[in-house]
Amino acid sequence: MTTENMQYSELKESLLDGLKGSRRELIEKFMDNTHAVNISGSGKQEQEKIFESTATGSTVTGDITRYDQIFMPLIRRTMPNLLAMDLVGVQTIPGPRGVIRTLRKRYSEDALTNGSVTAGDEASAQNLYEKYSLLQNGEADYNATDAMDPFAQTQYLEGNRGKPMSLDVTMKQVETKSRKLSARWSLESDDDLQNLDGLSMENELIATLSDEIRRELDRELIGELSRLAGSVRTLDFANVDGRYAGEKLSAMTIAFSDMSSDIALATKRSGATWMVVSPRVLTGLKNASNSTFVPAEANAFRASETLYVGTFDGNISVYVDVHMEGDQVIMGRKGSEVDAPLIYSSYIPLSSSGIVVNPETLDKGMGLRTRYALTAFEDPATDLADSADHLARATIANLELGFSNAVTP
Repeated sequence: MTTENMQYSELKESLLDGLKGSRRELIEKFMDNTHAVNISGSGKQEQEKIFESTATGSTVTGDITRYDQIFMPLIRRTMPNLLAMDLVGVQTIPGPRGVIRTLRKRYSEDALTNGSVTAGDEASAQNLYEKYSLLQNGEADYNATDAMDPFAQTQYLEGNRGKPMSLDVTMKQVETKSRKLSARWSLESDDDLQNLDGLSMENELIATLSDEIRRELDRELIGELSRLAGSVRTLDFANVDGRYAGEKLSAMTIAFSDMSSDIALATKRSGATWMVVSPRVLTGLKNASNSTFVPAEANAFRASETLYVGTFDGNISVYVDVHMEGDQVIMGRKGSEVDAPLIYSSYIPLSSSGIVVNPETLDKGMGLRTRYALTAFEDPATDLADSADHLARATIANLELGFSNAVTP
């Protein structure tokens, strides 16, 4: 390893400290992609590389750019908080076009039963009824073994391979798109902020732009998840019975559990693993008399964020979205990075144009961008169209929380 690579590796390892498992691997890939962009630029960005003249054998910073020093901590701070990390699959791609993967468990042979198990069908709990795992006796029905005593049945099944199953890796080609934001400022404002507050205008604006891009990505993600939901419901509180508010709100939590069951039935794997709710729905969730909501921490709420606030029904992570229109809930299932309703594919997490100076006014400007793809599975011919199976959405109409909806002047 060259000295230059050692310097970058040391910086990266220090920032990755505390991250574990797949999240650490993903953030490491984000950093590697951004570092590659930083050191391969030309023009202004090329001039931002840090070089030192030292004696032979001395430690040098090599090809770490000043943007590595800015963006690596920024990626470590912002990317783990991206909502996509928790709600959908995340797969990095090495270029503007790439391939994402999903896993499908299938039956490999027909089953001669009263059902319709056909080679290529996606595996499900239906095989418990169709007895796919039992062996055929020639062309006879599987039920022929039911009449046998346990010893005869064991003899019959011993030494046979059983019906085969397969695990398919379904590939899909994706192409990235860009999000960009920019900022401009004067030399005087740069001087004043540095001298009066000890802050760098460039660093502050990079942090502001990156936070805004992250929030835009969260908004796009929630919009797509809402659009794709295969189960859509409405719960009207005007029709809910109950002696007091907490008892009425219990109807909402029962509906949420039922929505999770919809997902389990559609995916044949499990129920919801997460839910995104509006602030008023969160209040109802916390105050229902039968609620199993467990808060993450006391008063965990910031109006500018879509954030994790606790768990519901034992293992469903709850996120509150302050920008959600009306009283709604979106529930979904993420099994793994290759088993989810959507795949977020990052090519360049964050990169900067560097500072550009207007020769007429001497004002400074810069741009920040990200390149990514957000891919759903909607084509039955190529990807089984099962994004909708992982998602459910509901609107809570006429939700009563103890106050009149009238606005008092």
